[in-house]
Amino acid sequence: MSYRRKPSRQYSSRSRKGSRLRLATLKTRRWGVVTYPKGTKPIVVEVKVEGVVDKNPAVQTLVIKEGLGVKKEEAEIPLLVEALKEKAKRELAADQKAEFSIHFPKTRKKPVKFVAVGEQPLQPRIVLHPLSREIPEQLKEDIKKEWEKHPKRKTATDLEAMAYLSSASLVAPLDREHTRIYLHLARKYLKSKGWKKFKGGMAFLESYRSLSDYEKHLLQRLKDWIWKQQQKDLAERRKRAKRLLKELCPGGKIRSTGRGKGAGFGKGKGPVGVPKP
Repeated sequence: MSYRRKPSRQYSSRSRKGSRLRLATLKTRRWGVVTYPKGTKPIVVEVKVEGVVDKNPAVQTLVIKEGLGVKKEEAEIPLLVEALKEKAKRELAADQKAEFSIHFPKTRKKPVKFVAVGEQPLQPRIVLHPLSREIPEQLKEDIKKEWEKHPKRKTATDLEAMAYLSSASLVAPLDREHTRIYLHLARKYLKSKGWKKFKGGMAFLESYRSLSDYEKHLLQRLKDWIWKQQQKDLAERRKRAKRLLKELCPGGKIRSTGRGKGAGFGKGKGPVGVPKP
């Protein structure tokens, strides 16, 4: 059985030498339109990335169906497999697993399947209210910068407390004390971003320059609670990372500096990136 494949004019790109690379298209039931370099056989890569969010398994599926093709399968597929494994190691955390499937559309060939585990160091995750998971991206970046400035902290930062209160306020109204704490932290955050004066609709923040002793106590208690939740999450993810390593590399050892940075200076021969507790 043969399949007619027509080159598509709407897809085009340039190679490194500047010549135009012509792409052909192939319609499939499963993936829709697949594009591939003319003169090659089309392939489609499906990736299922597994991880854990709030102690629950989470799976994200990605499909790469544009611009992939091979001329000599026996020689090129093994190279593609190794390249995808290395990409997964560089981009995924140590507690994430990627299941790859390389498909050959419009043929009876069985897909090439393999598994790769990430090797990037495990980082804390921002703790938010379980029913409200959205905060501004800029706030996420600022929280991560604070983590870098205070690597030996034993409690959460003010920004983390503000982020949690912000997410909680979207689910239910905060009580009086936590409302004052939230507005105080918001004022402090805006000051750090260059705000010198609060006028107009923001003038009310001037009433939240400071906190009472009781409110300071509540803030510290919240920060300690957030810290404990992060440590529990990291402990679960470390266990998963070790389990994945044993499944993929039986007898393998995890390399780490012993200081929780996973920098790879230890004597282990296994993947880098699973910090010691």
